[in-house]
Amino acid sequence: MGCGTIVRFGVIAVLFQMGLGHWVVPPALLPENSRGPFPAKVVQIKSLQQLEMTYQINGEGADLDPKGVFIIDKSSGWISVTQSLDREKKASYRLTVHAKGTSMNVEEKPLEIFINVIDQNDNRPEFTQNPFNGSVTEAAGRGDVFMQVTATDADDPNTYNAEVWFSIISQDPPVPKMFGINNKTGEIFVQETGFDKEICSKYTLTIQAADLQGQGMSTIGSAIITITDSNDNAPQFEKSSYTVSVPEHKVGAVVARLPVTDEDEPGSPAWSTKYRIISGDENEFFNVSTGPSQLEGIITIVKPLDLEKNKQFVLSVIVENDDPFVGALPTATTTVTVNMKRYIRMPIFGNENYRMGEVTWLQLRQIRLSYLVPNGFTEDSSCTPGFDLEEFIFKVHRDHLPKGKQIGRVVFNNCDGRTRALFQSADKRFAVRTDGIVTLKRQVTLYEHHKMFAIHAWDSSGKKHTVSVRVVESPSDGLVLTFPKSAKRQKREWVTPDSSFPENSRGPFPAQVVQIKSDFVKETPMTYTITGEGVDVDPKGIFTIDQQGWIYVIQALDREKKASYKLTAHAKGTYMNVEEKPRELVINVIDQNDNRPEFVQNPFNGNVPEAAKNGDVFMQVTATDADDPKTYNAEVWYSIVSQDPPVPKPMMFGINEITGGIYVKEASLDRLVCSKYTLTIQAADLQGTGMSSTGSAVITVTDSNNNAPQFEKPSYTVSVPENKVGVVVARLPVTDEDEVGSPAWSTKYRIISGDKNGFFNVSTGPSQLEGIITTVKPLDFEKTRQYFLSVIVENDEPFVGALHTATTTVTVNVQDVNEPPEFIPKEKTISVAEDIPVGSDLVTFTATDPDTAKTQIITYKISSDPQNWLSITETGLVKVIKEMDREALVNKDGKYKVIVLAMDDEKPPATGTGTLVIDLQDVNDNRPYIVEKSFKTCNRDSTPVLLSIMDKDGDPFGTGVFISMITKLDQDDYHLILNVYDKDGNAQDCTVKASVCDCAGDAVQCNEKLVAGMPLFGVLGILGGILALLLLVLLLLMFMRRSGKKEEPLLPDDDVRDTIYYYDEEGGGEDDQDFDLSVLHRGLDNRPDVFRNDVAPTFLPAPMYRPRPANPEEIGTFIDDNLKAADTDPTAPPYDSLLVFDYEGGGSEAGSLSSLNSDSSGPDQDYDFLHEWGPRFRKLADMYGGGED
Repeated sequence: MGCGTIVRFGVIAVLFQMGLGHWVVPPALLPENSRGPFPAKVVQIKSLQQLEMTYQINGEGADLDPKGVFIIDKSSGWISVTQSLDREKKASYRLTVHAKGTSMNVEEKPLEIFINVIDQNDNRPEFTQNPFNGSVTEAAGRGDVFMQVTATDADDPNTYNAEVWFSIISQDPPVPKMFGINNKTGEIFVQETGFDKEICSKYTLTIQAADLQGQGMSTIGSAIITITDSNDNAPQFEKSSYTVSVPEHKVGAVVARLPVTDEDEPGSPAWSTKYRIISGDENEFFNVSTGPSQLEGIITIVKPLDLEKNKQFVLSVIVENDDPFVGALPTATTTVTVNMKRYIRMPIFGNENYRMGEVTWLQLRQIRLSYLVPNGFTEDSSCTPGFDLEEFIFKVHRDHLPKGKQIGRVVFNNCDGRTRALFQSADKRFAVRTDGIVTLKRQVTLYEHHKMFAIHAWDSSGKKHTVSVRVVESPSDGLVLTFPKSAKRQKREWVTPDSSFPENSRGPFPAQVVQIKSDFVKETPMTYTITGEGVDVDPKGIFTIDQQGWIYVIQALDREKKASYKLTAHAKGTYMNVEEKPRELVINVIDQNDNRPEFVQNPFNGNVPEAAKNGDVFMQVTATDADDPKTYNAEVWYSIVSQDPPVPKPMMFGINEITGGIYVKEASLDRLVCSKYTLTIQAADLQGTGMSSTGSAVITVTDSNNNAPQFEKPSYTVSVPENKVGVVVARLPVTDEDEVGSPAWSTKYRIISGDKNGFFNVSTGPSQLEGIITTVKPLDFEKTRQYFLSVIVENDEPFVGALHTATTTVTVNVQDVNEPPEFIPKEKTISVAEDIPVGSDLVTFTATDPDTAKTQIITYKISSDPQNWLSITETGLVKVIKEMDREALVNKDGKYKVIVLAMDDEKPPATGTGTLVIDLQDVNDNRPYIVEKSFKTCNRDSTPVLLSIMDKDGDPFGTGVFISMITKLDQDDYHLILNVYDKDGNAQDCTVKASVCDCAGDAVQCNEKLVAGMPLFGVLGILGGILALLLLVLLLLMFMRRSGKKEEPLLPDDDVRDTIYYYDEEGGGEDDQDFDLSVLHRGLDNRPDVFRNDVAPTFLPAPMYRPRPANPEEIGTFIDDNLKAADTDPTAPPYDSLLVFDYEGGGSEAGSLSSLNSDSSGPDQDYDFLHEWGPRFRKLADMYGGGED
């Protein structure tokens, strides 16, 4: 691949600006067959004039044919391509760009641009003939080459796209495999010996020619090989010698005809003959060839004979067959004696075309008199026809050569004085005129630095001469695509897209990609380096750069592995401290069609009913292609290659070439004739013309529905209990004669009459041959006692033709079932005040019995009454038995729900359920309370403290009160009793702890309180030491007591403390229910006089106990606050005085306490308030407040 920057559409790359560096860019390269979108940007021309410029282009593809391919944006300079290009139609375009000032008379010098079209593999090989015919003898040996197939490819011959390789696809008859083929040359050779003409006289080979070295687009051809007899009979001359006479100087004259005979098979290589002169013609004056009959040798003169030099020639001629002899056979020869005759020379006019009688004597003096021999040969017999040189070298200045360009001249000397000859070029892109001028038949791009081909010429005797021609590229300065500098150093440069390089290039490597050049090179040598992907970043070692700034690729690229490379170019002075700013370069890999489509599975399986119609699509095949999805290289189309078996028609199916959908093409499928077809499917890219893969689609022809299913019985009678949903009513078996398991055999069912309200459903059973009727709604015996259902059966597949549809009748008798009473409505809502008196009638909530045929008595019972507020009579009258509270936790939005049961008198009874919702209207029955239990404030300049007041009643929900200090107080805790009441006068006293701190303002901070001039923590420390000392003394006494001798108690045996000393005495048991608790106080009444102080100190505030909170979540705080209040209350036991605990009196009159009944407080105690204390107290509420339950 030659040097060049391949343009990718629409991307502007980095440009080394003036004074820094610039690109040296070869002609722009565009891939053919682009999918667009169009117009697509190619390259931008931009003048560095600080003026508004207008740009124009002309030339091929612009205003010359083919016109309109390229356009330019007049203001921006962007050149765009307007359509897809085809390299095989035109391989290169030559454009000229002009730039003029829009408003000023400024004009740049025109710039020439070449745009070359990069080849894509869009042409498949074509055999030069089809079929090829050849023959091979029975005695041929292994490896013998006997024929050759050839194919051409219209793609670029310098790429793999046109490198055609050959392979044998099949042989008929198939076994054994007798032949092989040279995959590069197409030569067919013998692979296995043992031919026998009597067993098989002819073979047909299917040959594939594929480009991309056999991996690309392919074409199929055939080679017909005939097995011939072996050459076991040598040909024989009819005469052993001949004598003939010929005139001198007569070239091309027939000297003699030498007939032969051969007993081998006529027309075979063992029968056809060839001849050689083996002696008597050392100077090659004669030639012997095979005549048209194949059994005759013809001797002709190829050089002028001269009687003065040779009067006679004695020639010895041998005859052979095209096939070698089998075994040792004598070769026939004959002798031909050639005698010379003199030819009288006559003067004739030379090259002028004058006729006798038309020439004057004066003209005769002016005409050169020549002595010529026939056919124009001169008498100089020392001349040898041939080319002047062994190799001609033509130099061109660029790698893009337009059509019709003359690149050089070859010189051929025919030894007859003529300056023209018949030439032929082995490379079809070049033509050679009769004067030897070599021209181009079409546009050519030299992708290598040179190109070699051969030219053939024939002399007057018909002998072929060949010479080698080498086309050498001699690069000129025209590769630097910059506008030339004018006297004012005005200049414009390319704005170049990303560089590109095609994948799978054949090289040679390293191949030039693009050149970086710094303007500093005019002052000092520069050193160029590159970094990035493909250099020092994986994959490493793909690109290199030389000291001229040329970037090379050193190996073939693969777009499917990496689609682009990002490089950074650097330029530094070799001897001077100068450096260019690094520039980024992106090299994109252009996709080639080097991946064939692959089917996502193989085989594909599908079914088609035999009654399918033309155009019915029943399956789809799909294939993927790894090439660029934005190009035609990955656009896969489908086709059917073959159908097996080809009955009843060879093309029963068609395929959508774009989607791969397979459809019925001939609506004459018959499962009995053929139940399965195998299609060979081809998937080819380039919209079906490129590389291809084959897969298979196996199509099973299924049975069409030509037999209707039939019920086994015409009618059924069944009984079903009412109110049952999902119960099986009846099973309806059917039969079907179609193919088991097919859609024509499986069944489905419908109820066509008798069920207008949708009480029943019919479905298909697991066996596919049974209809199952079930109930989907409750049946009501009191409304409908009998149903007559008409059921129809069909197949999953529609019937083919007019078939009778089977039906059956199902009589359903509804059985009466005892149904529970029904509340109407199921949920009833009433509204009453929450303070309705106990004993009041609330509402009558009754149910009706749906069993109208029966006379039943309905009784009522409350199933759920969370607060036990209500009762119900047998007639359904609901009464209030406890006070109701709207603020109870069980109520939601003031609504209280009760579940009522209605039971009939059947055995067992049927029970219906109803819900009674009581909307309790709010009554002002809750006293307001203060939320905060304590607060802190300063005793100087303090702001009022806001206390929140809440009321559980509906209105008002709450308010607040400000507390402020009137007189200054000492630092201490004070208990305030506040009387809070609502608008109706409901009031209660609330205690709030006020902590007064010795501080000012809102920065509340309490200091340590001094006790006797000492801080409190000091006093506490002293007390703690005393307590520790006392504890130590007590432990010592206990130790001494345990270590001493145990003595009997000093008290008498009848002392009451004896009951405590002996732990096994537990009283009289559970039967001692009549006891007197007063004896328990006897010890206290007889206790010795001790000091007690049960008068509240005058310096302490009186403690206030907090009432029971309304919010259950505050129970914990309620207990803590009241416990603290009790601890500071001197009037509450235990008294704040020294008590005696070890004196229990002189005796005990009390019995055992084990029989105390926790219910002794009486059944009228109300424990419902425990529900409000949270989940932990709910169990106690249920135990003590559960009523009869």
